[in-house]
Amino acid sequence: MAQLRVVGSRVGVRTALSRMPFRYGIVTVRSAPVATLELTIETERGERATGYSADFLAYRWFDKRPGVSLIDNVADLLRAIDLAVLAYREAGCRSAFELWRSCGAELANGDAAAGLNDLTRSFGLSMPERAVIDAMGRLLGRTVAELLAGNAPGIQLGQLDRELGTVQPGAILPQRPLDRIMVRHTVGLVDPITALDVPEGGRVRDGLPQTLEEYLEVDALRFLKVKLSGTLDADLDRLGQISTQLSGRALPSAVTLDGNEQYRELEPFAELMDRLRCTPALRHLYDAILFVEQPLDRSVALAPDAARLLRRLEKPVIIDEADGTLDAFRTAVALGYRGVSHKNCKGVTKSLLNLARARRLNAELGAERYFLSAEDLTTLPVVPLQSDLAVAALLGITHVERNGHHYFFGLDHLSPVERARALACHPDLYGPYGGSAVLRIRDGALEVGSLQTPGMGFEPIPDMEAMTPPQEWLADHVSEASLGS
Repeated sequence: MAQLRVVGSRVGVRTALSRMPFRYGIVTVRSAPVATLELTIETERGERATGYSADFLAYRWFDKRPGVSLIDNVADLLRAIDLAVLAYREAGCRSAFELWRSCGAELANGDAAAGLNDLTRSFGLSMPERAVIDAMGRLLGRTVAELLAGNAPGIQLGQLDRELGTVQPGAILPQRPLDRIMVRHTVGLVDPITALDVPEGGRVRDGLPQTLEEYLEVDALRFLKVKLSGTLDADLDRLGQISTQLSGRALPSAVTLDGNEQYRELEPFAELMDRLRCTPALRHLYDAILFVEQPLDRSVALAPDAARLLRRLEKPVIIDEADGTLDAFRTAVALGYRGVSHKNCKGVTKSLLNLARARRLNAELGAERYFLSAEDLTTLPVVPLQSDLAVAALLGITHVERNGHHYFFGLDHLSPVERARALACHPDLYGPYGGSAVLRIRDGALEVGSLQTPGMGFEPIPDMEAMTPPQEWLADHVSEASLGS
């Protein structure tokens, strides 16, 4: 395995404006700050390569404490990136896995990261982790799937969970990454279901779908992810509208529900599920539910009492926001949870660890009971979207939540050069639209074969000169109104 060190880095931020509001949990998003990390590595032989990672700096997801402002959320995420990169630079020459592990321990135990919660720290750590993998792939001419199958990063899963022994990443990954992934379309809390739900003056005039009814027709969707508000009557009414849209369609439909931590106790959520199951008009939707994502607030989701309540539910429940530590999924399984979300923002190595655990548990049972899902945190083109899809493809996750194309207009947030390069390098994933480009969804799916390129799944190099340095961006966004939320 290659020994390497980090010798250079910089971060840029750009803002993408939404085409329609996106409400999840306790926040409504109308703009998205996206941070990009450029990182240069040097091997022990003196070879150098530069890699990239990027993500939406999602306020009110990593840290939902009421006393923390949206701007503070963004500032904390940027600080987490800075601390992680500094730890990488100070760690010296090691394998990619040893860099990740030692820097993760530094973030968890060091004074500099005080005040940052588990998810925020793991986000910061994931940025240089992904950028290093991208740089390694570009240096060696290997895709992320090839890098991990051959364990070029030197990942030792048994050091993270002794029960996994000497298992290597290549032993748990499919033989080849997927080249087609189904889209699980997000239905946010304020998304219009039909044209009657679009408020006066609220029609988006860009020619793209806006209502769920339109998306079902245009994209031939087969999978939906529905956000819940935590208010019983409002959720039942909205789920009834969605059920009406699905019941008359010939295409098979599957649904996941996302609680986004809206419940402090599981009894109210169990009542919602009971009503769905027992109401004839909603039974069609209930039968289509594959799993439920994180109904309980993270502060109680992994408490012992959760086990008793989870036994009341027929449908599998997975953790998402409660997945802040490397041991969270193991704890969740002991309580009765069946799965955990994969998101690049929580780390690639963590997803490999959780996949290995699920594979081991299923092998012991002789049944496919435990699983990883793929969930979106508004991953926009190019770097966030494509690197997330590339990892989902190598993990073998057949359908992923996607919402960036829904709430934001294509590749409009990128520079003209980046848009042109994305179209040229990834024509299976994007198509021209007016003067811009948009995501191609055919028969409810994304073609992702072109992501098998050296690095983390994207050929166009991010235009760092088109971005703003973090401190300048923060200085320009000193109020909640500046985020449009």
